[in-house]
Amino acid sequence: MSFPEAIKAIPADLALHPNSKLKRSVQIAKLFIDEARGILSMVPYGVRCQFIHKFSPKADARDGEMMMRFKETKVSLRKDFKYGEEERQKFDVYLPSLRSIRRKKDVKFFDDDDDYELEEDVSVRRKMSGMEASMSGKGVDPSVPMAVFVHGGVWSSGERWQFAPLAHRLAEEGIVTAVISYTLYPQKSAKAQSEEVLKALKCAIMNAKLFGADANRTHLVGHSAGSHLCAMALLLDDEKQESKKLKSFVGMCGVYNIATHYEYEDKRGVAMLSTMGRAMGGQDKFKEMSPFHILENSSSSSSNEDNNNNNNNNNLMTSFPTTYLFTSDADIVVPMRESEDFHKTLRKVGVQTDLKVYDHGTHGEFALGFKKHPKPLKVFHRDLIELLHS
Repeated sequence: MSFPEAIKAIPADLALHPNSKLKRSVQIAKLFIDEARGILSMVPYGVRCQFIHKFSPKADARDGEMMMRFKETKVSLRKDFKYGEEERQKFDVYLPSLRSIRRKKDVKFFDDDDDYELEEDVSVRRKMSGMEASMSGKGVDPSVPMAVFVHGGVWSSGERWQFAPLAHRLAEEGIVTAVISYTLYPQKSAKAQSEEVLKALKCAIMNAKLFGADANRTHLVGHSAGSHLCAMALLLDDEKQESKKLKSFVGMCGVYNIATHYEYEDKRGVAMLSTMGRAMGGQDKFKEMSPFHILENSSSSSSNEDNNNNNNNNNLMTSFPTTYLFTSDADIVVPMRESEDFHKTLRKVGVQTDLKVYDHGTHGEFALGFKKHPKPLKVFHRDLIELLHS
């Protein structure tokens, strides 16, 4: 929940309860208290995030400097890589091992790899997730995968540093990881955010070689609202330039049917306080902003107009690479029905998809529960790393 946006919505919420304003006020107060308690419980995690994000060695520093500053890790970080000119159009890149991005000249933002070059230590060899990675001199092995991660936060909150443990652990496991930020609501709508995600994905793929990754092994990974934005970004990719290059899309605990999720939020008493409905542009925009409905409508109409709609189905099918949907029956924020329904609809239009339902794992744990190597991984984190390496 975004406190500023939730506070703005209180008068409208109370107006819906003219005969029980006092009772509703007490309910809202309890919701705010519970949310505040949840935030306080995350303070140790936040400190860890800040530590990793602030003190990870710079990817554009010399390797000797990196190891002197942070001897316990071989992961390096390049902050604020710009994919556009707006303030939040940036991503952080976590590089495995001793890779280093060397800056060649100053530019505003990067749509090619002419401005940086990748350097690596001589004769460095380490084992990453059962895979031997060999690096020698300037010869870069571009065989490692890359994950482009899109955070959630009810379309109105979320910062890149908050997901430093996730990105750092993936990089420890040999995966180049880009954590993107996008312009939040109310500055931009969910549709505009989706366009930014697509722009960031394009930039990351274009610069995969610079990061020492294989562009053909790029995975788009989203969590919660981020999963919705990823799916919408793929549907907005009219020319299919980026979706064709993706190895997979991984949606963790995602929202894919805005209408049904709004009903669920209403039952929980948070629909008006949540920014979801407003970020979509109001209830009349719910269907056009729901990946589920976009695909479902195409599938339903195909039986009536075979030729035209078969072409439409083919277009929608090519919007998605192989898709993996992660969810948990313990998730009370976004119920697993969202992923189950979307999985069925993806199959209808011919997308290769796999649904992974776990019997444990809270909503936040999928993105915020990563432990530092060599601590054991939760099963859904282990599964994520395995498919990113596949």
